[in-house]
Amino acid sequence: MRAQLLVVALSVLAGCPDRSLSTVTPTQGGAVIKKIPVSADIDVLFVIDNSASTLDKQTVFAQNFPKFVQALDAFPTGRPNLHIGVIDTTVDIGAQGFSSGGGAGCPSPDPGDNGLLQNTARVPGCMPPNGRFITDIKTVGNTRQTNYSGTLDQVLSCIAQVGANGCGFEAQLEAMKRALDSSNTANAGFVRDGAYLAIIFLTDEDDASVKDASVFSLADANVGGHNDFRVQPLFAYNCDTPISNSAPGTYANCKPRTDSYLQDPAYYASFLSSVKDPAQLVVAVIAAPPPGLMTNDNPPQTASSATSVSTGALTLNNNTQQLALLPSCSATINGNPAVGRPGVRLASFLSSFGSRGRFYSVCQSDYSAALTDIGHTLFNAISPCLEGPVDPTDVDPNNPGTQLDCDVNDVTGANTTPQPIVRCPMQDATTPTPGGPRPCYWIDKNTTTCPSPDTGYELNIVRAQPPAPGTNVDVECAVATM
Repeated sequence: MRAQLLVVALSVLAGCPDRSLSTVTPTQGGAVIKKIPVSADIDVLFVIDNSASTLDKQTVFAQNFPKFVQALDAFPTGRPNLHIGVIDTTVDIGAQGFSSGGGAGCPSPDPGDNGLLQNTARVPGCMPPNGRFITDIKTVGNTRQTNYSGTLDQVLSCIAQVGANGCGFEAQLEAMKRALDSSNTANAGFVRDGAYLAIIFLTDEDDASVKDASVFSLADANVGGHNDFRVQPLFAYNCDTPISNSAPGTYANCKPRTDSYLQDPAYYASFLSSVKDPAQLVVAVIAAPPPGLMTNDNPPQTASSATSVSTGALTLNNNTQQLALLPSCSATINGNPAVGRPGVRLASFLSSFGSRGRFYSVCQSDYSAALTDIGHTLFNAISPCLEGPVDPTDVDPNNPGTQLDCDVNDVTGANTTPQPIVRCPMQDATTPTPGGPRPCYWIDKNTTTCPSPDTGYELNIVRAQPPAPGTNVDVECAVATM
């Protein structure tokens, strides 16, 4: 008997798999949804901090792009069909006139802000894409249709080093929203129906997406000065004790405030889930970890302080003392000292995406492992591998191969009746009987395509003809009893 169900939703096209994973409300003791689409289509949005402290980090990030591309090229079906866009974190949030502690000006005079996809050549002699974003699509005959010259990592590096003249009140989440919410018509076509969406943040400070710009009109004497302390941490966090606006202090167990001038991080998680089914999302944050969060680096990292938020006095021009949020990590990057301040709000936003949300420390001299792991996470999101505690019992020993206890249906559109897909009669463990019913499915144990931590079980669909556009395959498999 089934103790609970593993629900796997797979969208399968003519041959290439596409999948994403998200936790849903349990119906029988717990459920997992998985989508494996027909073609491996991924839209990747890089959100890159362009404030004054990130230049070295951007350089190292770009140097590691070949690792990201190698991870994409290692997919069993080859490089996915890609759209890749880049935005910076300078957004008009009402902070005009701030510069001390806020970069070179808020907002930056750069007309490419407010979520507009960046396509300016940032490296001398490089060639940007011919369009707002990079396109790299497989065509008939296994050739690639691209809008750039050179290699993929080169063109990505060309546009991703966005400079350090942006606003120090980084609005990473609001910039992401404006890039995707159709407010920038120049971004049209970046997000494709049916494609998976990956958001990758690179930043060394927490999100400062403001919902009430009057925070920038408050008197300096009431908010610790004319710097970004007025946003982080003063109105950003609730801690065990209230954060002082006049004296240094140490604060524990800090969480995002939802009752003040900043937008709730959950608002942006909800927005992103309205753009894409959560089962088609991958989100990665490279930032400074808040204490208590173990990053997905290998080995994992956490904040260098045991407390959640510390504030200290900084000596600025004319010898005035102003409060500032202290770093939670530090490193030497390109020979220069670098720090990161705890991403409490970013970590909260990321928590909405379960195993498809990945956090890496920005305080390291080489981001190659992080970018490689992000590539592997994207593969896990679209591969044909079953995940979770699938019951390995063979329910049909008379049919060669592994016959798991699964129900499989084609679904085309939200309001159509599911069409059952039967098990393939098998000649042997990996060969469906010629002339058998079509479509049919079979499952094999393939630890090469589906290595640990996947179950090793791979779903295969055999069809007489391609399914209708937008078809998903819903799969419901028994979970092993405890």
